[in-house]
Amino acid sequence: MEPSESRNENGAPPLLSRPEPPRWPLWIVPGLVLLAGLSALAWFVTLPFYALWPGPVEEVSDLVKVERGPALYELNGDMYMLTVTLQEVNAFEFVQGWLDPGIDVVAREVIRPEGVTPEEHRKVNLRLMDNSKQVAIEVALRFLGYPVEYIGEGMLVASVAEGTPAHGRLEVGDVIVKVGEYAVSVREDGIDAILANEIGDTVPLTVMRGDSTITIDVTLVEHSQDAGRPMVGFVPETYNGSSNLPFEVEIETHGTGGPSAGVMYALTLIDLLTEQDLVGGNIVAGTGTISPDGRVGPIGGVRQKVVAAQNAGARFVLVPDENYADALTVKRDDVEILAVSSIEQAVDALEQITAG
Repeated sequence: MEPSESRNENGAPPLLSRPEPPRWPLWIVPGLVLLAGLSALAWFVTLPFYALWPGPVEEVSDLVKVERGPALYELNGDMYMLTVTLQEVNAFEFVQGWLDPGIDVVAREVIRPEGVTPEEHRKVNLRLMDNSKQVAIEVALRFLGYPVEYIGEGMLVASVAEGTPAHGRLEVGDVIVKVGEYAVSVREDGIDAILANEIGDTVPLTVMRGDSTITIDVTLVEHSQDAGRPMVGFVPETYNGSSNLPFEVEIETHGTGGPSAGVMYALTLIDLLTEQDLVGGNIVAGTGTISPDGRVGPIGGVRQKVVAAQNAGARFVLVPDENYADALTVKRDDVEILAVSSIEQAVDALEQITAG
């Protein structure tokens, strides 16, 4: 028997009842609004951190021009300078950088000292690059036997970091002509004189400020980026630096800042000006500052630079001695990392690569 169909009092089938809408707890809607607001805040608010990414690489020989000088010898291979891309991060990017082994996230003051604006930081880095190019040219030519002298009129205070001995004592534009009893002609003179002291020492600085010469005593503190190293807390540059070059050399930078390409500029110029083949058909990348006496100094972002070198197909990567341990932490394939401390050692490393 078919089941009977229920009907209402008028004999018509009953209307289907509509389900009641779900009843959400009262806190759901404001909770969702709060979550959306926090997400927007996390995206648009910049945190006091920088992310360091592998930056672009450049073939250095394409950047070097020699006018009215000796014949140049084309490189048999490639020499790359390495860079790091810096980016201030929001909360999402902070987490992304923390999870990605190829990215380092560091406190903002490690990259840009407190009180220094992004524009001031950019200008300082561009000036540091100009100084690095000049010193690299001088070092390369002196290595090749050319009589070259780099001179200046002191160490210029390019910027001052808040919370350091320099803050409130030194001013941007000051020119330091003596550190203790050591006369300062170029930037490196002043750095060496400061490093000859210990953390906690009080050192007198003889400073030209406008038309006056004054003495300022500063107590050295530990360097914010280099444990065990003393610092005053300012970015130094050579004041009115110049070299008596035997011929004109120019290096293009395309807006890249910082001093860390110095060793690769010097090595490339040496290879271009000598018949000896230093590269030997290899792809060699490298990084490191260069001092007038040929010393190779430490740089930032070495891990990202090793990644960039590997991505560019480099077989060998030159890094400063001080950065060697960090460079070895990068997961890499067939890339050999070579530690160097001077231009002579860097040339020797290339000669061994070619011989091998």
